[in-house]
Amino acid sequence: MRSPGSYLPKSGWKRWLAIVLLVVGGFVLSIIALVVSVIVAWNTSPTFQGWALEQMITRGSQPFPDELPENPGPKPTYQGRRDQAADLRSGAEIYRVTNVWDVRLRFTAPQWDALKPKRVQPLLGFMQPDGTPLLRNTNSTRNGLSGVLGFDFPFSSGDVEFGGRLFTDAGVRFKGNGTFLGSFRGYRKPWKIVIDHEHKGRELAGRSTFNLANLSADLTCLSDTLGYEYFRDAGVPSPATALSRVFLSIAGTESDRLLGMYLLVENPDPAWAKERFGKKGVALFKPVTHQLFSDLGDDWAAYDGIYDPKTKLAPEQKARVIEVAKFASKTDDAAFAARIADFVDFDEFARFLAGQVLLSNYDSFLSNGQNYLMYLHPDSKKFGFIPWDLDHCWGEFPHIGTADERTRASIWHPWTGPNRFLERMLAVPAFKERYRQELERQLATVFVPERLVRRVDEIAAVMRPLITEWSPERLSRFETAVASDFYSGPRDGGPEDRNRPVWQLKRFIAERAANVRAQLDGKAEGVMVSRQQQNRRDGPETKDR
Repeated sequence: MRSPGSYLPKSGWKRWLAIVLLVVGGFVLSIIALVVSVIVAWNTSPTFQGWALEQMITRGSQPFPDELPENPGPKPTYQGRRDQAADLRSGAEIYRVTNVWDVRLRFTAPQWDALKPKRVQPLLGFMQPDGTPLLRNTNSTRNGLSGVLGFDFPFSSGDVEFGGRLFTDAGVRFKGNGTFLGSFRGYRKPWKIVIDHEHKGRELAGRSTFNLANLSADLTCLSDTLGYEYFRDAGVPSPATALSRVFLSIAGTESDRLLGMYLLVENPDPAWAKERFGKKGVALFKPVTHQLFSDLGDDWAAYDGIYDPKTKLAPEQKARVIEVAKFASKTDDAAFAARIADFVDFDEFARFLAGQVLLSNYDSFLSNGQNYLMYLHPDSKKFGFIPWDLDHCWGEFPHIGTADERTRASIWHPWTGPNRFLERMLAVPAFKERYRQELERQLATVFVPERLVRRVDEIAAVMRPLITEWSPERLSRFETAVASDFYSGPRDGGPEDRNRPVWQLKRFIAERAANVRAQLDGKAEGVMVSRQQQNRRDGPETKDR
């Protein structure tokens, strides 16, 4: 039997050339085999895909150095006001825009370990061909990108001190999607705190659930605060906010480590709904769907995960969702126009939609099919809408269109991709006229550049010392975001790049107000924004005003 070497040429240079070719060929074939194996594993193995996604997330998250566990955190230097919880009488007293609360989270080592996200099977193929993500993974208890990538957030317990009041054994877990993933390797996670998790009936000024937003995606630090205030001023039921300094203690690891400035965001729940609407029985939902009010049959189980109720639903409230879904899906245009006002409060929806459009909020109702809430009023039996998660509003969301396109986004075709519900609503003459009136009203009374610029400066003055204490890097970006001098360089960058150009709020406000005014007056055409460059196009949406 001949040896493998006997097949090689006898001549010296030919022999060496053959050896080199064999080695290179073997290497290339190995690479091809590896690539094919990875592709096959990615498409067929949820376990492999989950592992690969975890590696991309852990290596791709970009916390600032002082947020990493191996580095010391910022030194406490803030000397300004700090509110105290001892004499609180109502939730409204907690959530004032310029309140500053010290929040201290304290965990034993086992409690901290119990906070770690659980891994579940991720959703395969969650990115659709048009670039739109599917944001509901039935394997996870939570909707949104974190659930899609295979994360579940279990509750742990810990001691929580809020404004000087101590709540032992409170329920605590991580929260968020992009804000969680962006802080994956650091300490500055977003938090949900439930003080009655193990102590039913325990509350603070009538509230038991608190959200701490870490501002990881909002380099302006102002987007949520200014956005929620805008919607409230426009007459849209909306959560309120306050500021907080968060400290973390982990037995044996960290002692009262300052994590920096967070945003305290009111939790939309039965207590909040009763205070906002003045009565019990308001049903709250947090939908995750690109096609709102699609007919899913007669069984509520098909709707439950998609509409994600945040209140306990009565049978008639479930039936009302199913009823409007069947109506919106099966009626012709004439019947839809004639009866949709029986299901959707035109005034409320016009206020909400006008606000979303003026703020070019594309990480929400207009594009992603998430990051908003829906309510069903117990008296009118009509649906209305509530803004949520506004850290990418004011035209900033970098995954949709360019900075210029979001500034000039169409007021008559403001959504991205197919959106049958919005298409049909704006085809109803009575609603389209009400929506136009609402754009005019908000442009004259609420979306007024001088007014909004003044609020930017007033809120920035309160935030500045908190951000100075927190991070020099974040302070630099904050000052750029609130500046009145606009830079002339590029305004776009990689969506996940922490060093992308900082969004300048005052510039967007001035340019957006002028552009919407021009569209209403028929002097400008809006831009139909899109996720994909090849799909972006200017649209003559003003022709049928």
